[in-house]
Amino acid sequence: ILPRLPGSKALYIAISLVGAVVMPHNLFLHSALVLSRGFSLGEKSLKMALKYNIVESGLALAVSLFINFAVIIVAAANFAQLDDPVEMQAVRDKPLQYAPQMLKEVLGPAAKGFFAAALLASGQSSTITGTYAGQFVMDGFLELRINPVLRSFVTRMCAILPSLSVVLIAGDEYSESL
Repeated sequence: ILPRLPGSKALYIAISLVGAVVMPHNLFLHSALVLSRGFSLGEKSLKMALKYNIVESGLALAVSLFINFAVIIVAAANFAQLDDPVEMQAVRDKPLQYAPQMLKEVLGPAAKGFFAAALLASGQSSTITGTYAGQFVMDGFLELRINPVLRSFVTRMCAILPSLSVVLIAGDEYSESL
């Protein structure tokens, strides 16, 4: 299996993977978490806090990178074993909604459950880090203090409403073509 970008569509996917790994809002979150430890404002203490921030951010990004690599490598290795050109084209043509079924067919019934658990964990992680990062940005830059429950609700609605609108307007089948 040779890594390659067969078309312009694949380039967008590769760029989105980089964005999914880096997630700039998490860099704000890591900085805020280091600040929450409570340290003096001396030069030595600030250097140590910066060191912790770099190490923690680097480790988090490295783990995320390796998980993404593992997912891509497993998918490439398993789907590359399909010899039938009709099956290969069917895999290429199916949108993400069919991923659990395709995984079940290629890797067995347990893969469908692992995929569901991974999506749930990913969604929870993203929601939690996005909410905390938003809280720190609002507290630090905007000096805006609001109830955490209200902040969580508003943050989630800002994410859910556009996605829900697209699916309701375009339909499930066409949501990926937008």
